[in-house]
Amino acid sequence: MSSDDGRPSTVLVVEDDPDIRKMVEECLTAMGYETVLAASGNEALRIIESDPTIDLMLTDVMMPGISGITLAKRVMQMRPAIRILLTSAYMDDNVQPEDLPLLRKPFRYEDLENAVVATWAAGNWRETPIA
Repeated sequence: MSSDDGRPSTVLVVEDDPDIRKMVEECLTAMGYETVLAASGNEALRIIESDPTIDLMLTDVMMPGISGITLAKRVMQMRPAIRILLTSAYMDDNVQPEDLPLLRKPFRYEDLENAVVATWAAGNWRETPIA
């Protein structure tokens, strides 16, 4: 459910690296978002199925098991209203997976904040990468 000010209120962070997951959680919390954390694509799918408050999902692309791209496709089918922001340090510069916004790692606090705002404003489909 989005907040009264028209921005997402709950962000699902899907990241297999515990240090990055914690850093992103701390940044998003400082920005005023509620966060829900998942260490894998499978865990994220269980959360998406059971938690109707998720507005935006920020997911790493390269994860063991279900990749962020596969996860994004499944979430778009399950809950099309959820905005999706991909993150990766390993993407080819010429590839824009599923035309979803991509925040390249490493990123700064401001990059994360701008990417979340832009992803929320644009919806699920973008033509250019973020940051």
